[in-house]
Amino acid sequence: MTYVGIDLHANNMVNVALNGNGKVVREAKLPTSRRSLEDFFGDFEGPVRAVVECTSNWYWLSDWCRTNGVELTLAHAKMVKAISYAKVKTDTVDAKTLAELLRADLIPEAYQVTRDRRELRELTRGRLRMIQWRGKLQSALWGQAIKYNVQISGSQWRELGQLQQWLASRLPPAASLQAELMIEQMSQIQQHIHRIEQEIEKQVPFEAAAQRLMAVPGMGKVGAWTILAEIGDITRFPSAKQFVSYCRLVPGSKNSGGKSRHKSGNKDGNKYLRAAFGQAAVSAYTHYKVVKKFYQKIKRRSGRSVARAVVGKELAKGVWYMLTRNEEYNGFKGQPVRAASQTCWPQPINPNA
Repeated sequence: MTYVGIDLHANNMVNVALNGNGKVVREAKLPTSRRSLEDFFGDFEGPVRAVVECTSNWYWLSDWCRTNGVELTLAHAKMVKAISYAKVKTDTVDAKTLAELLRADLIPEAYQVTRDRRELRELTRGRLRMIQWRGKLQSALWGQAIKYNVQISGSQWRELGQLQQWLASRLPPAASLQAELMIEQMSQIQQHIHRIEQEIEKQVPFEAAAQRLMAVPGMGKVGAWTILAEIGDITRFPSAKQFVSYCRLVPGSKNSGGKSRHKSGNKDGNKYLRAAFGQAAVSAYTHYKVVKKFYQKIKRRSGRSVARAVVGKELAKGVWYMLTRNEEYNGFKGQPVRAASQTCWPQPINPNA
């Protein structure tokens, strides 16, 4: 067996290969390309295992390894740093360390999403990024208007054409021009969001699971797709507590010397699941009386942000039980739920406005 550690960067990579006895049999600094991998891996005899850290550019490497019969392990970057300290840190040292950990079966593995779910995840994450860009433009436009004591109400964002005409009559020429350009950008981004949503709806292999998740209070179609794409294989979470923690819906803790401290704002876990369940929570306590009553109880005691996170946590627990047990949603904390109204939240921007 040959063990290969790959320190991967955008323009180059350092590969170090060890044999079963831990001896370096090959090392090289190569351009980041498929041809370089073919040259490096081409002469090995017997099975080959490779390992790379889960940075942002491993997708193509995973595809190449799968095509060429190389077993690839994805290493959890933060955990690897915790167990492999080195005074002298270079790309070669990092690659060799990865290979040694792989040979000793000590690699803390990160989840390697399957190719079909990766396609769905690219769509849902791309949609969220566009929504964030649109939000920044909305904030900039609001700030531009408020300079001249012009207040934009929440309902006006839905019809961008009417909003543009309304602002043109109230802002001076220079500010009106900037507002017009920002509205044009928002309209274009909204059209792109609509196109991505159409592509998401074509993901037939996960349609049945998405329809079942939509029974969860506040869960829309895109939210269900996002959750399915980000979870991958639900069996990798042995308990609901671990799944909720991965969704960033519970604070971390730091207990030492008899003192206990919460670590709020911890970035361990999946930010996209946090956003999906956060949006579902707002919709749930807005339109479902049972959820709203629970939310208000927590809000009086701990504040709005904590109450929203707790509602999201309860929704996430329900999703975990649904997926692991392959069952339908059976109510919020054991109580049946029914929407108080048919109002859609959040109110969408009209892409044709």
